[in-house]
Amino acid sequence: MPVEITFVTTTLFALGFLVSFYSIVCLISKKLIVPSFSTLFLYVTIFSLFGIIGEVFVNTLYERILGAPLWEYRLFPAHDGNISYYFIFIWGSLGFYKYFSDHYFIKRKISEVSAGLVMGTEAVFLELVYNGLFLLIFDKYIFYYLPANLGPLSHLSCLQVIPFYFIVGLIVTKLITQQKKVRPSKSLLAFYWMIIITFVFMV
Repeated sequence: MPVEITFVTTTLFALGFLVSFYSIVCLISKKLIVPSFSTLFLYVTIFSLFGIIGEVFVNTLYERILGAPLWEYRLFPAHDGNISYYFIFIWGSLGFYKYFSDHYFIKRKISEVSAGLVMGTEAVFLELVYNGLFLLIFDKYIFYYLPANLGPLSHLSCLQVIPFYFIVGLIVTKLITQQKKVRPSKSLLAFYWMIIITFVFMV
């Protein structure tokens, strides 16, 4: 029997996913990892900012060219289903993952292009896991991809989204690298979140 979808249950799902991933990272590293919370928050902020803006732009453009959207959000949809009010747990989780990936999985420095390619591949895998687990527990998609090109995993993700994640990977890698050099102030991060909140809730 599926779990009822509420603010509490969906929040617990997201937090459970993050705790499970963090535990795996600690097990692989064979130690308790204490992240730099300021840097981690930077990752979450940048991914949330460019994720939601990019989603609206890409899905709108895709629909105008091909006549149908690439995806539609089924969970707490906003902006005609292009994004979700659940974005903090979707893009925030991707930022959370990318932080640990950059600091504990990818030991050597790679080019921004390579980082974009890795991001494109990893993001599809994470979508399959995240969206698939949610579907299994709640019997509902977080987001539903219209193209069916991943066999039995179709609609959880799709191949057409890889270029989008590649571009996001390029942008956020470049921006995060620059931001870490100058150590962004709290006021700058607050400004980023003002843009996010305004875009999601007021535009």
